[in-house]
Amino acid sequence: MTGNELTPHVGSDAVSTRESLVAARTELARQRASLEAEQEQQRTDLERQRKELEAQFDKARRELEARMAPLKAQLEQMAEVLWTVDLYLGRDEELQLVRDGKPAPAETPITLRQKVLVMAEESLIMMGGTCTGLTADNIPEFIDWLVSDAAHLDRVLPEPKGVVVLIPTKVESRSGNPWEDVGRNAANQRSYWLLRNGEKLYLLTVDPELRIRDRVLPRRREFVEVFDRGLFGFGRASGDPVQPGSEEWFAIEKIADARRRHYMRIMLVLQGLVDRTPVWHPLPPAGVSFLSIADQDAGKIQLIQDDEDSIQLGEGGESFEQWQRRLNRKLRPGLRVIGNWGVRDFRSLYVDGDRWTRGYHPRIHPGNAEYPDAYVPHLIEGRRDGGFVIRYERTEQIYKRNVPVPGEPGYIYRGETAVPAKVRASCVVMPDDSWVLPFDLVSVPELERFLYSRDERSKHFLSMVPTIRAALDAKRSEAQQEKDFRGLIGQLLVTEGAAAETIDELVDELVHWWKLAHTWTQPLNGSGAHEKRAADQILAEYRSRRASAVDDGAHQMIELGSTLPGAIAVARDRQGRWFAYTPSPDDRKAQIYLDVTRLYRSGKTGPTSPWQILPQRTASALHVAWHTKAWATWTFGANPAHHLTAPERRALIADAIERTPGRTLCVTELWDHRNPASRKLFTYAWAREGTPADAQVTPTHDPLSWHQADPAVRSYGWEVTRRNGTATLTPTSDFGEAPYAFSTYSGGSKWGHTPWWPSDAHDYGEARPTLAWADEQLLDELTQWRTACRLAQKAADDDRAAFVAEANRYAGPVMALIQQQITDAAHARFTEDYGTNAEDLWPAHLKSLKLDRHLLHPRTVQGLIAISLRDAHPVAGRTLGALADYASQQGNAPGFEWHPTYTTGATPGSHRVDLNGFDAIIVPDPTTEETGRP
Repeated sequence: MTGNELTPHVGSDAVSTRESLVAARTELARQRASLEAEQEQQRTDLERQRKELEAQFDKARRELEARMAPLKAQLEQMAEVLWTVDLYLGRDEELQLVRDGKPAPAETPITLRQKVLVMAEESLIMMGGTCTGLTADNIPEFIDWLVSDAAHLDRVLPEPKGVVVLIPTKVESRSGNPWEDVGRNAANQRSYWLLRNGEKLYLLTVDPELRIRDRVLPRRREFVEVFDRGLFGFGRASGDPVQPGSEEWFAIEKIADARRRHYMRIMLVLQGLVDRTPVWHPLPPAGVSFLSIADQDAGKIQLIQDDEDSIQLGEGGESFEQWQRRLNRKLRPGLRVIGNWGVRDFRSLYVDGDRWTRGYHPRIHPGNAEYPDAYVPHLIEGRRDGGFVIRYERTEQIYKRNVPVPGEPGYIYRGETAVPAKVRASCVVMPDDSWVLPFDLVSVPELERFLYSRDERSKHFLSMVPTIRAALDAKRSEAQQEKDFRGLIGQLLVTEGAAAETIDELVDELVHWWKLAHTWTQPLNGSGAHEKRAADQILAEYRSRRASAVDDGAHQMIELGSTLPGAIAVARDRQGRWFAYTPSPDDRKAQIYLDVTRLYRSGKTGPTSPWQILPQRTASALHVAWHTKAWATWTFGANPAHHLTAPERRALIADAIERTPGRTLCVTELWDHRNPASRKLFTYAWAREGTPADAQVTPTHDPLSWHQADPAVRSYGWEVTRRNGTATLTPTSDFGEAPYAFSTYSGGSKWGHTPWWPSDAHDYGEARPTLAWADEQLLDELTQWRTACRLAQKAADDDRAAFVAEANRYAGPVMALIQQQITDAAHARFTEDYGTNAEDLWPAHLKSLKLDRHLLHPRTVQGLIAISLRDAHPVAGRTLGALADYASQQGNAPGFEWHPTYTTGATPGSHRVDLNGFDAIIVPDPTTEETGRP
């Protein structure tokens, strides 16, 4: 071959032909390697040039940015300052007079409210739910409603001179068009400033860039930082305000942070209105400045921080959800509920059907019946599944067979025929259902207080507004039906000395009391005899309350009863007897039982009746002269069959311990308010000889795991049943949600994971067992034993890790020898294929080979070495084949249970690992680094 001629010479025999082909392939491979090297060099050069150009470009860009940065900062600052001045000058604002009239006097202070109101929420609350979907498109309708009645305006802005900021809605648009949604959301977040001056009312919009979301004024902790003299007075001793647009103002703008600048701009907008417009005219002779601390101190400007006052000064500190949950726990048969069964939480309980079964709702019977009517009261007629049953008429049609043909005696429809449902459907209401209100337990003042309280604007409350309004309408309608009866009661109360100007509120309160005390759910406008009895009882209650109010000994009784340890209420019953009520000493904190102590006018206390459950009627008939917050949260009228007193619980625990084999460690209790008739106790006992302190330490990660073959702790279940009023125990194998042994059920206690739920744990909704009794010394010993077992396991793990590391000291060099042997064989093959003068091509050829797949698995080598090391059998200097022969006669080494020399059920010697031709490799001594080549 000459020049570029690479056509091989075909010899007269195979040997010469192969030599010619080898030489030709070697030359081709060499040329390809040369071209690849040249290509790589060119790629490297181009990459280097690209990086050099990028570095030059980056350097030039940084130099340019460094030169532009001051100019950019100055331009941004100038733009921000100009925007601030434009806000003061009202460049992009629009001021509209929406109602004219007589202005407020000049000396009337201008009030600025902190809280930003939401038009959609205000309309939902105050417009009767007729404008629940208000957006920026409905602002004219909202303003028309606002000016239609003075009471409407007073709800939003009660001060004769003042300003409040509103936004249309917080609900994001979901039209499906993202571009449209962005525009709608921006419009719905724009602020509208409502300005009032006596009868005059203005609507102001400013530059949309001045975004006001939650509050107009800073929080109290921020107030001093924003409105001190150092900010608006710029350090002046007089505290006079700085003139907008002056050099001092620009200096303040420069040093103030973004938060301060935001509130400064709000004040600038208002000050601009004072200086440029007649919105709040007439003004005091000296004028008014929103930027002056002196004017605030003088009362010319009033700042109302209603976004925080309402939270800190809320009535009773009880939120709507807490109030609703507390009252729902007092539901009982005979009372009514009102709600909306169309909410997602109720509908999500529906169980979908399939091709064989129909879908059903587990709360409804029949399961596919229509839901109860929303927003109307329903009577609770019974109990079921831990809840309360309401029944209602069905309006839908059902399909039945063999329906008689109308007008054709003796004839029936053979197939299914749609007919009206005749049997009422039922629905189960649970005390923790968030979509219902206890209609007879709530009063009109309570509902109105929550409805008009701006504290309550949570998502849950807003969803309940239609139900609250429906409850108010139903109560007012019922009161209207009782107009004659209530009028008569009012006249009788006035003759008894009640104040005529507040008689309506008093009548409503007493009628509400009577209905609740007597579980009466019908309007008082039917039976004369019944109404007379109700009137007599209402008058008696009023006389009792009046007597208590003027009772000369009431103060003495309050002082006597309130000093009893733990007392939560002092009250007088209808017979004039005084009692003090103290929570019974129950660590379960169930708020069910009370210790009732008689109080005497002599200043002495009488006998105490412990562990009493007050019936609802008894509690309603009491005149409570003094009480703590706990009294309002107490559960009256609880079913004694569903609860345990502390003495009963102690007796049951003692019985369970006596009947439990071995040493009892603890007793847990499981009770679910959804199924109050069922209560279980579980005992956990040490199942071995002696105590945990005497137990042998066994290395294990979890010695108390429930699936241990020989458990150290056994558990036993007991069902609590009542016979003739006495609580007894019956063995049960139904553990419900309780675990069968100590495991990973819960943590956080000093004993680690335990089979009970800690008392301070987060409530996840389902019932969890709680600790009823514990032998703390035994639990301490058990914890120490568990810790010792785990430490022993850790020590064993550490020993195993050290053993594995020692085996790897030998296995590593062996794997290197195997790699070298495979590489040598591949090199020999390469020499045959390319000739002895092609070594320059070998590195690239080696990279293209997949030699790792020819290696023995490292675990196999480790296992062979570990077995010999375990038995102190020689390793260094021996061949792998010899180690494999020895290993086939032995068991696996610790940590190498997956080694293939062992097969479950096989006898020693029945299986020897296949070393794939590496039997002759000699294990080198790692301390001398011998080669180990055969």
